[in-house]
Amino acid sequence: MKLSASSMQDFLGISFTKITEKELIATMPVTERTSQVHGFLNGGASLALCEICAGTLSLHILKNTDKTALGVQVSANHLRTANLGETVTCRVLPVKIGNSLHVFDALVLNACDEILCKASVTNMVVTLKK
Repeated sequence: MKLSASSMQDFLGISFTKITEKELIATMPVTERTSQVHGFLNGGASLALCEICAGTLSLHILKNTDKTALGVQVSANHLRTANLGETVTCRVLPVKIGNSLHVFDALVLNACDEILCKASVTNMVVTLKK
């Protein structure tokens, strides 16, 4: 499912496969754009994947309101790597959905469902100016 015409998610090849208020799932290929020089998934690409997915889930939760979400914090542990040519999956689950902050757990998984990266993402909820 495509949410915008041109954005970082497009540049990284992120594709959303499931979005509900309780879970978001997306995939991202490990390509030259998302790998480091040795052909492994770049840690920064994993963080971007987690932040983009958590931000998208915040926006889904806030749809039909005058609010939006801005990323304010992301931290992660990189536990394994993926190789050039593989596809990774990001699964985001809400930890706390409040009026001013949304906190999410995000996992980046390989095809065997092994955890490559575990992240925590916090988004600040703000009112859109009219």
